[in-house]
Amino acid sequence: MLDTEKEGQKFAPDEIDLVGLFIRSVRFFYNNRFIFLTCTVLAASATAGYMYFKPKIYQSRFTAECMSIPDSRTVELINDLEGLRINKDWNLLGMKLGMKPERAKLIKKIEPLSNITIDKEAKGVDDYLLSTAETSYKFSIIALVKNNSVLPELQNGIIKYLSANEYSSLRVNRFIENRKSLLSYVNYELKKLDSLNSLYADKIVHSSSSTSLTSPGDFKAMVINLQEKKLAIEDELKFASPVRVIQGFTAFQNPVEPVFTLVLLISLAIFYGLGLLYIMIRFLTRLYSENKTRYI
Repeated sequence: MLDTEKEGQKFAPDEIDLVGLFIRSVRFFYNNRFIFLTCTVLAASATAGYMYFKPKIYQSRFTAECMSIPDSRTVELINDLEGLRINKDWNLLGMKLGMKPERAKLIKKIEPLSNITIDKEAKGVDDYLLSTAETSYKFSIIALVKNNSVLPELQNGIIKYLSANEYSSLRVNRFIENRKSLLSYVNYELKKLDSLNSLYADKIVHSSSSTSLTSPGDFKAMVINLQEKKLAIEDELKFASPVRVIQGFTAFQNPVEPVFTLVLLISLAIFYGLGLLYIMIRFLTRLYSENKTRYI
């Protein structure tokens, strides 16, 4: 009675014989080892061939800031270039970027990434009636290319394309004119202060009176204030450009496509799947032959 209960517990239907399952799995792979070995060799060969013949794709990032074009409009302009690439209009794309059509074909993708900024002109037309103040809008571009050598041309082409925009050029020229006018006024005020300072010093020397509306310290403070404004304006004029590069494209040597590990895993999955399908068909064929012979 005890032996019967032990055997019943040992072979309970809801239990899994893990040892037996492992042994059967090992036996299955051992009996079909040549098939799996062949599949492995074929997968490795397919991976090597794909990696050799598949064009390498390189990725790089370009970050800059537009002096007068809000980032949302910059994204639209870059998307226009991507649209030309998608439509394979290489002649027009090359013309806009200042590149030969053959070089434009090396561009795989142009993806703009905008920063969330405040569109100053969304406040209304009052901006056009006020004095111009510099507002920079940053943007980034992810480029996929088939050859790293095209990246400098692409960068220069993007800068030229955005700088040649009529809206941008008008705004930048207006900013430069306003700053030059302001700089001339500051220089004029400095000359006036210098003349007044000279007159004040001469008055002090030839006058016995010690009362004065303005002291030497006041002249000095006003001159320092104007000199600071002058330096700030000169810096603004120095860097006044439609597009200012923060970080240019970097020609990385390692491609982002194709990925060796991913290609190898896909190849192994395909050929192992075909191998298992062959084993299953062979088993079903053998089973059918045995049953057919038995009934005959």
